[in-house]
Amino acid sequence: MTSNRNAEQPYPDGQSPDRQAGGTDMDTSSTGSEKERVQVPFRTIAHFYDPDDPSPEGSRELSDRAESAILHAVLDTRYPLKARTRSRLEISLPAADYNPGREKDIAAAIRAHFLTRAGELGRDRRLTWKIGMREFRLTVGVCIPAFSIIVLADRFPHEPVALILQNVMVIFSWVVIWQPFQALVFDRWTQSEQAKVCREIAGMDISVVAS
Repeated sequence: MTSNRNAEQPYPDGQSPDRQAGGTDMDTSSTGSEKERVQVPFRTIAHFYDPDDPSPEGSRELSDRAESAILHAVLDTRYPLKARTRSRLEISLPAADYNPGREKDIAAAIRAHFLTRAGELGRDRRLTWKIGMREFRLTVGVCIPAFSIIVLADRFPHEPVALILQNVMVIFSWVVIWQPFQALVFDRWTQSEQAKVCREIAGMDISVVAS
């Protein structure tokens, strides 16, 4: 039962990185400005890369588990949308998997992965716009007759059937209006913010240490 619960956790080792040893703290660079250290530990390098990607280490895709761990760790910082200037990412690997020569490749893989994810989110945002505009045109076509029925039913305030029909049309209109509004506003906003965080991660200082 314990292993099943751990498998459902979005972080390696079943804990949020800020609750593990290291977590996040403040680091002062040589310029005197403070950067928040974001430590993401992994029990093995096998949890870090996508096992189905045969590419060289510097361009390999990260696993879903690694992407989620890094993304959530950065979101837990004080300035996730300013991560490249306010934070530095530290990947912690077991000593058996750690090699100073791998640090450059691991950092390159993280940057390439999150730049790719930002591009994918940008495409999703454009697709959401197209779908939202179609839904908007459908909403206009549906709401015009629905509003006409509402106005017409208002002429018969003492007719139960007219009142029921009017209430049904009001609820129906709100549901139809909400869908394109959510797609064009909230969904695109969420995708835009996620893409910004991914680009910030790609621009962060990245180091690899042995745990």
